[in-house]
Amino acid sequence: MNPLEIYQTALNVVSDAVLVGNFDRYAAMIDLPYLVHTETARLLVTRREDLRPTFDALHETLRTQGVTHYERVARAADYVDRGRIEGWHHTHLIASGERLNYPHVSRHTLVLRDGDWRFSEAHYAIKVDRWPVTREVLEAQFGVAVRAADDA
Repeated sequence: MNPLEIYQTALNVVSDAVLVGNFDRYAAMIDLPYLVHTETARLLVTRREDLRPTFDALHETLRTQGVTHYERVARAADYVDRGRIEGWHHTHLIASGERLNYPHVSRHTLVLRDGDWRFSEAHYAIKVDRWPVTREVLEAQFGVAVRAADDA
């Protein structure tokens, strides 16, 4: 597979896991330590259990907003080393055929570990200086208003 296909496949696995709330599948795609770059900080996640609060916040944000399609579309990816791919993509949030916001850009790095490609770095255009990332930060990033779970 070429690097763009590898990157897109990894994005799809993680996106699907987040949308359906499958933490184990999500966590299996993350290479620890996991470095998260934001506009204001570099955050290092070293333990699997430290991924859970941000995963839950993202899953709940998508659920309460009625997101039916969490699509991350790879735009470019390339090998920067034999076992390392860097790429970037657009994220689309769609609820029953309606866009919730404009697509936003993110970058990620994949590493080949034990025969599997896993995410080792992420670059997000958000202003956050601590982990875990909260629902409020995610909702501001996605440009969606907070709705009660009963309204979703």
